[in-house]
Amino acid sequence: MTTTVDTFSSVLFAVANVVRRKVVAVRNWHLARKDYRLLCEMDEKTLSDIGLTRADLRDATAAGYFADPTTVVAARAAERVGRRRVVSLTPAPSLVPDAAAGLPKPVACG
Repeated sequence: MTTTVDTFSSVLFAVANVVRRKVVAVRNWHLARKDYRLLCEMDEKTLSDIGLTRADLRDATAAGYFADPTTVVAARAAERVGRRRVVSLTPAPSLVPDAAAGLPKPVACG
């Protein structure tokens, strides 16, 4: 009797695990489609700022309806970021005068 209960519980856990994985996969697919839809609503300037074009968004859907389009889009953006010229910025001098420099030094009491 114990082996039957153990077998039944292990089968039940296995089925629950498969169902959980499928639910997570559907949720991830839905979130990826939602993110893709937000990207499609952006204008050209905003897409350019993050390193994408409309063609990248169209190419992302070539993988099929159930594929994750955001992986293609992320790869394209990473490729473009890697090709950008790196500009080293030197810090500009502060426009606010150093207020502490004009104050008299504290005198020690003693």
